Amino acid sequence: MLFLKKLLKNYRLLILILFILIGCTGVYHKPVFIEKFSLGIEDLKFAVRSGLGMAPKPDKRLVIVTVDEPSVNILGRWVWPRDVIAKMFSNLSQASIVGLDIVFSEHSDEKSDETLADSIANSGNVILGFFFRGQATEETTEQAIDYLENCAYLNYDVQGKSVGVKEFPYAEVNIPIVAESGLTCASFSTEPDADGLYRNYPLAYIHKGYIFPPLAVQMMRYGLNKDADLVLNEKGVKSFKIDKVNIKDDSYFRLNYYDDVQYISAYKVINGEVPPSFFKDKMVIVGVTEVGIYDMRPTPIDAVTPGVSLHYVALSNLLNNEFLTTSHIYDYSSVALLMLVIFMISYLRKQHYRIILYIGSLAATLAASYAMFIFGNHWQHEFYTMAPSALMIMTLESFAFFTVERKAKEVKKAFASYVSPELVEEIQKDPDKLKLGGEERFITIMFSDIRGFTTLSEKLTASELTSMLNKIHDPMTKVVLRNKGMLDKYIGDAMMALFNTPLDLPDHADMAVKTALELIRTLHEINGRFTEAGLPNIDVGVGVNSGPAVCGNMGSTVRFEYTAIGDSVNLASRLEGLCKAYKTRIVVSEYTLAHCKQQYLSRKLDKVRVKGKKEPVEIYEVMENTPENRELAEKFHQGLDMYFARNFEGALAVFAELETAGDPTSSVFTERCREYIEDAPPAEWDGTYTMKTK
Repeated sequence: MLFLKKLLKNYRLLILILFILIGCTGVYHKPVFIEKFSLGIEDLKFAVRSGLGMAPKPDKRLVIVTVDEPSVNILGRWVWPRDVIAKMFSNLSQASIVGLDIVFSEHSDEKSDETLADSIANSGNVILGFFFRGQATEETTEQAIDYLENCAYLNYDVQGKSVGVKEFPYAEVNIPIVAESGLTCASFSTEPDADGLYRNYPLAYIHKGYIFPPLAVQMMRYGLNKDADLVLNEKGVKSFKIDKVNIKDDSYFRLNYYDDVQYISAYKVINGEVPPSFFKDKMVIVGVTEVGIYDMRPTPIDAVTPGVSLHYVALSNLLNNEFLTTSHIYDYSSVALLMLVIFMISYLRKQHYRIILYIGSLAATLAASYAMFIFGNHWQHEFYTMAPSALMIMTLESFAFFTVERKAKEVKKAFASYVSPELVEEIQKDPDKLKLGGEERFITIMFSDIRGFTTLSEKLTASELTSMLNKIHDPMTKVVLRNKGMLDKYIGDAMMALFNTPLDLPDHADMAVKTALELIRTLHEINGRFTEAGLPNIDVGVGVNSGPAVCGNMGSTVRFEYTAIGDSVNLASRLEGLCKAYKTRIVVSEYTLAHCKQQYLSRKLDKVRVKGKKEPVEIYEVMENTPENRELAEKFHQGLDMYFARNFEGALAVFAELETAGDPTSSVFTERCREYIEDAPPAEWDGTYTMKTK
């Protein structure tokens, strides 16, 4: 007992030591499951820097020549005839160096291949591209290895018995006649982080015993006529030096993205609209950006980034020595310093003073991290400082609560028996919030409704109906609460839930969409139990919308309740009603998906003007991410594109095929397409469908 009392007396010190260990362990290991979340939080620095207009400018010597939409419209679909591509390289002959984010791995006719090879050879400045594969059906040939050998690093030193650089077993290379014509070659392979975004650029990869530089490094080597010094060990790249660049203990460097990237359409180069003299002494990267023929590379600044721009950013970072640096020492120091400050704050007696200073210390840490990024190109992993520090604050306050504020706990318990826990917290913070009125908040609203419940109620007794309704609402309510939503009310067989009120929920749109998907999964579980009990199965419709709403206590001075009102709430209710019209279980507005931080499999359903609204809204169905649903969504979007383009015959064929395959939503559009084929919509029709019922 005496030991326990001493332990409790020094609980602050124990908590400090514990959370410093937790924070430093996180900095060292960076667990994947945490990284998927933390990376997105840390990426906000890019948006803040751009919003302040303080993003760096790329090197003026760099330019991307892109196979883009205008080029494809003028010259035809990629891949172009090789004499056309050859002309592009000829017109780039005055550039100091030309790097290719494309590979010529397939033969054309012999004459065309020779024409392309001659153009590359005569230019004398082309670095050919190739890429690595983790899996392939064909081994790299001896001839290809001989060609690749000339592209590898020359100056490197291996310290240790092994090399920790990633090795790829296969490579997709250029055909021999093209491979022999280039100045050299380079890999344009890159890898995403744990959450699928591209933030880092490699310094080296291994293939068949050779160590190869990526495109940006190779362009710097040949463009500046300076070789790189590489030291490798069992952990990867120990040091990398070229010109003024000196990278230590990392096989990758973090890309410092730009807001502006200089693109020039390839057709302008080919037809001479941009004269060859424009490229004199410039470093040119040639790549493809046309939608449908390039890989989407989601980055911290854009969910759809052309892969070629990664090499552009990397090369500019290297030339200007402005890539983002990291330091474990800074991260460890930040963890220890912030937690020591929190430790000292925790001794203050008044809770509101502690809270203010806690927030101030967290804000100061965040501001320091952002300042180092904006002014010093230093990337600090502030999540691993902020998150455990926030948990430390919660732990300290929890101990204070249990040891000093037991009376407050009893009051809270009494209130919680008839008021939701979230509102109890708000009441404790500010009792004046129990007055009428409220505040405008940007929230996500979800409505769900049991389909055919009126008909079902006619077949059951009152007690059976009540029991059945409870068995439905209970598990579905748990889903809402588990995802941090607030159950606003039950409206008979319907349910209304709010996200991001009364408490802040930064990812409220994601949580609402996640809730909708989980409700459908829960529906299947409920129906399984109903079938076993001999009860009829049910169906539900879920509508989700995000927007501003007035949230607060509504009613009279005698009785009031916490709820939300506004157009966004009305629209959510309308969307739930559209589930029946579009024969689906979930309908989500464009506004909700726009505010989602995560990616969900969805298909656009329509552009509709709901009853009582003037402005149209795009609606979507969010689906489980399965191969079958991905294929359905892709095919459905093809039909929808034809539909909006007034190609109703083509759309009808697609939707009819999907309807036959068992997609009920497609039947809505087969009927609509037939109507429009017989009676075409007016010329000013923009695809909007006006709903005539709620």
